[in-house]
Amino acid sequence: MSNNSSAETVRLAELLEKELETCGLIRELTKKQTELLAMDDIEAFNESLDERERLIEKIKGLHQDSNPLMQSYVNLTAGGSDKVEKIEDLKKQIHKIFEECNDINKKNITAMDEKIQGQSVKIDEQKAKRVGIGGYAQSVPNTSEMFDKKT
Repeated sequence: MSNNSSAETVRLAELLEKELETCGLIRELTKKQTELLAMDDIEAFNESLDERERLIEKIKGLHQDSNPLMQSYVNLTAGGSDKVEKIEDLKKQIHKIFEECNDINKKNITAMDEKIQGQSVKIDEQKAKRVGIGGYAQSVPNTSEMFDKKT
């Protein structure tokens, strides 16, 4: 393995370690979102979505840096080495975190849909009450007319 390809492999491992760390932050944030939904803290939940988007953008930047190195790495994998094993391990860990986040997100989406459905039911109930109150108000005579007229 040439010095250049060895340096590229080391740099790729560094980038993947940063990606793994960022993925771990996303996983923790995704778990926190489950708690925020359970507590009905929608404002904090929305803030956490913004934070997750920032972390995803960071990963996209890391991918831009690592993609050219990944192409070189693919050519090196046939030779095998400790560095190749480390990169493969990092890739597996990143993939596992993404799978965990995906599973949690599915549950969070279901919980959010249930909350939306519950709010829709409450809104419909409020509309029905308002219609009922409006109907009642129309059936009660306006007694102020009796007091305004001079007799």
